[in-house]
Formats: sequence, C-alpha cells, structure tokens
Amino acid sequence: MKFKNTIILGLGLLFSVNLARGQESQTTFTLEECIAYAWENNLNVRNNQLNQVSNEIALKQSKMALLPSLSAGGGVGKSFGRSIDPVSNSFVSQDFTNGSLSANSSVALYNGGILRNTIKQNELNLEASAFDLEKAKNDIGLQVATNFLNVLLNKEQLENAKYQREITSAQLERTKKQVQAGALPLTNQLDLESQFASNEVQVVNAENALNLAILNLKQAMQMSADQQLNVAAPEIEVDDIQLAMEDPAKIYEIALSNQPEVKSAELGIESGDVGVKISKGAFLPTLSLSGSISTNYSDQAREFVKTEPVDVPSQEIGFVQGSNNPVFSNPSTRTVSVFSDDYKTFDQFSDNLGQSVRLNLNVPIFSRYSNSANLQRAEINKQRAEIQAQTVKNTLRQNIETAYNSAIAALKSFEASEKRVAALEESFRAIESRYNVGDANFVDYQVANNNLFAARTDLVRAKYEYIFRATILDFYLGNPITLD
Repeated sequence: MKFKNTIILGLGLLFSVNLARGQESQTTFTLEECIAYAWENNLNVRNNQLNQVSNEIALKQSKMALLPSLSAGGGVGKSFGRSIDPVSNSFVSQDFTNGSLSANSSVALYNGGILRNTIKQNELNLEASAFDLEKAKNDIGLQVATNFLNVLLNKEQLENAKYQREITSAQLERTKKQVQAGALPLTNQLDLESQFASNEVQVVNAENALNLAILNLKQAMQMSADQQLNVAAPEIEVDDIQLAMEDPAKIYEIALSNQPEVKSAELGIESGDVGVKISKGAFLPTLSLSGSISTNYSDQAREFVKTEPVDVPSQEIGFVQGSNNPVFSNPSTRTVSVFSDDYKTFDQFSDNLGQSVRLNLNVPIFSRYSNSANLQRAEINKQRAEIQAQTVKNTLRQNIETAYNSAIAALKSFEASEKRVAALEESFRAIESRYNVGDANFVDYQVANNNLFAARTDLVRAKYEYIFRATILDFYLGNPITLD
C-alpha cells in the first residue's frame, strides 16, 4: 500500500512539473498574447497599478476624516519628597504612587467644505488613475504591435532575399553546365558566382535584421533575450485590412470620447477646480465639537466613610489682664469626617471621573499669506491641467492625421509597387531567357535581378506600413489592437 501511494505521488509530481514546464516553454505567441505578456511584466503598467491603489487609499482616508477622532491614554508615576497629591490637591511630604486615565474625541462640524471637496477631488484622482493605467496599457500595446509587425516585415524580407538567392543559384547551375559544354564563356559563371555571393550577403543582412526585430519585440515584452520567441504570423493581406472610411476630423471626434488620456486630462481639470475650492475653504471659519473624560488615583488617598460628632471639652484660651484669671472656652460639639485607609483603585477611578464637552470656533484672520499663496498655487495647477488637456488633444489629433496620411500614402505605394513588381517580373523573365541563350549580357541580367529584389522589398515594406497605420486608425476608433 505504501509503495502504491509513493507511485501515485511520484506521477502527480511529474505531471505538475511537466505542466509547469509547458507553461514556461511557450515559444509561439500571437499579437494578442505578446501584448498580454507585456502588460503582465511591464514596470510602467505596474507603477500605474500602484498609483491606482494609492489613490484608493487616499479616497478612503478622506472619507474617514468625516468621522470623529478618538484617542485614549493613561499613566502611572511614583513621587518622592514634597509634592502635590493629584487626588487631594494638597502638599504631602511622603512617597506615593499615582495614576491617571483619559480619553478624548473631536469631530469637525464645519470647515469651509474642505473635507467634502477633498473626498470629491480624491474620487476624481482615482478615476483618472484608472484611465492612466489604461493609457499605459495602450502605449505598451502599440509598442508591441509595432515591433510585432516589424518582425513579420523582416520575415518576408528574409524570404524575399532567400528567393533571390535561389533564382541566382539555379541560374548559376545552368551556366556551369553551359560553360562545361563550351556554350558560354567562363566569365558568365564568375559573374553569377559574384551575384550569388551578393545574394548571400543580402540573406545574412536580412537574418540580422530579423534577429534584431525579434530582440526589440522581446524587450518591448520585457522578455529575456535568451528566451525563445516565435511569432504566429497570421495570413494577412492588404485586401483584408479595410481603411477607416471616416476622415481624420471624424476619427478625432470619435477618439475624444474613447481615448483614456483625454478622459484623464479632463478629470485633471475637474480635480484642479475642486482644488481651488479647497483652498478657498481655508478662508472660512471652522467649527468643531470636542469632548474628554478623565480620572485618577493615588495610593495615599483615603475613602470618605461618614461624618460623626465629636465633643470638644472646655479649654483654657487665655487670661484676664490685671487679675491674670484664666479664660476657658465653652464646651462644644464638632462634626468630623471619617476616612477609610482601604480605598480601592477602581473605586477611586469611579469617584474621580470627570467629563467635559467643548464647542470650538476658529476664525482665520491673518495667516501670514499662507492661505492666499495656496489659493494662487491651486489656480495655477488648474491652468496647468487645462494646458495639459489641450496638449493631449493636440497630440491625439496630430497622431490621427499622421496615421491617416501615412496609411493613404502606404496604400498608394503598395498599389504602385504591386504594378512595378509585376512589370519587373516579366522583364526579368525576358532578360533571363535572353541571358540563357546568350542574347543578353550579365549586366542586363544583374540589373533586372536587383531591380526585382528592390521592388519586392518596397512592396513588403509598403504592405506592413499600411497594415500598421490602418490598425492605428482602427484603434483610435475604439477597437482593440488586433490583426484578425
């Protein structure tokens, strides 16, 4: 039975390890997975999350400020020599121990609306921090999407370079056979070997560009450089990407209502306006209610028990001048207090209990320019928030205009490059056929080959430029960043 349990435990651990390795060993990422990975690991996103938590704490604190405060304390001490007994309030010349307990509470009844406005300002700041977090995620998403598309671009560029190398390699093999048969001179073979070497360099350069693009994507995702990363290249063509039909002005109008940086900036203006109200509240009177309760004890205190009459006998109080006859006081009865030496601590606390309630009014008369300076700073902060909001809107409009014009230009460039590639492919096939029969020299062949390679390179670059700009415009319309 013990052996069976050991086997089951071992299989369970093996399954857990394999599952963990499977999660850690993911190497192929879609664009959406790359963005999610970056969100999880990006420090700027984490910092904005902490800012949001901090604003939540500030809001809770400002709401709690409406409640009464409560504090309690106590103390015990030992006195030596001549001192005042705090219970009897009389001088004593002996050692004694005394203690005290107290509690205090206060609540603001009116403070110029500062507490209420502080709550409102913190609510606005919390809402703005949520939009700031969304903005940080959007920025990371756009950065990752840019690098992701750059990887796809360089992959196609590498395929293009390899294709050109294969064409040259095939042509080189045919030429070698013709040179061996004596149909072509050796210089044709040497020229093609030189062209093949140039194509090899182009492949190496394309590989380096691809590796650099992958590294940039890893860094944007906060992924270590030694971790394996493959991108899932979707089947995407220019015809699959529809350019937004709205003009830039319409896209900008829509973006104003959905972009988080705009909402955060507008909330900043509202927060600045509330800040001005808070500063103005410092000029108004404040009214508060406070109360306290306290008690004390001393080990020398005696408890009052009762009063009882005591007979005072006649006593000599003087003499008659001249005769020197003594003078006596009349007998009397005096009432005296009787105390007990067993005065318990808790009984003293109960007997010495005292309470107080106080209504406090504070009218600011002269604050040494402090309140006026705070008000001016609050007004400046509001103006800065207005400038920041306008700056954000201007930047958004300029980005939309740039993306729209770039998308239009990239689409036109792509369409022109398509026609150019088709024409150069026909031209290259014609030159290649003529070169194979000796009707064209190597220079014509090389020029046609290089022109075709350059045209295909331009076509791929225009393709992804258009895809990226169209994706950006779609994002400004409020849609998620995706290539689907």
